Amino acid sequence: MNRADQASTPAGTGTSPSTASSRRRESRARIGAVALELVLERGLDDVTVDEIARAANVSRRTFFNYFPSKVAACIPRTPPPEPEAVTVFLNDRSVPTMTALSHLMWNQVSTARRDTADFDRFHDMWRREPGIRTEVHAILARTEQHLARLIALREGLEPGSARAATVAAASIAILRVAVERWRTDESGALLEHLIGESFDAVTDAVILRSDDS
Repeated sequence: MNRADQASTPAGTGTSPSTASSRRRESRARIGAVALELVLERGLDDVTVDEIARAANVSRRTFFNYFPSKVAACIPRTPPPEPEAVTVFLNDRSVPTMTALSHLMWNQVSTARRDTADFDRFHDMWRREPGIRTEVHAILARTEQHLARLIALREGLEPGSARAATVAAASIAILRVAVERWRTDESGALLEHLIGESFDAVTDAVILRSDDS
C-alpha cells in the first residue's frame, strides 16, 4: 500500500469521522488535480488511469474508490448556489423569473470559481476535449432537475410540471452558451455580463414574439 493510500485510510483508533472525511476530500482533490494537469498537458486520449494514479501516488484501486473513470476525475466539484441566493430567488418578486434565474446561475458559477481551484483550468479543457462533454452534460442534467424544483417552488407549480422543467432546461442551455463564449483570460465581470445578456436575449425574443402575435 502506498503512503498516500495509508493517509487516505482512517486509522482503527483515534481518527474522528470529521478527520477521515477531510482526508478523503483532500485525496479526492489531489487525484482530480493531477488528472486535470495530465489531460491539459497531453490530451484526454493520451492519459490512462494508471498514469493518473501513479502521479497522484495512489493505487489503481484507490483511484476507483474516488472516481469511476479518468473523465470523472478531471471534473472539479461544482458547488450549488449559496443558500442566501436560493432564498432570494424563491422570494424576490421585484424581478421577472428569467432575470432571477440569471442571478442564481451567476451565483453558482461565481461560487464555483471562488471555491474550486481548478474551475477555470477545467473550463479551458472541456472546450477542446469532446470526450469529456458527455460527463459534463450528465452533471448539467442533475443541475437542471434541481433548478426545475426551485422554479416550481417560486412559481407555485406542481413538482415535475412541464413548465418548470422546460424553463429549467432552457436556463441550462442559456448558461452553457454564455460560458462557452467566455475565455478564462477574460474578467469574471465579463462572464457575469455574458450570462445576463444571454438570459435577456431569450426574454426579449419571447416578448417580441408575443407582441407580434
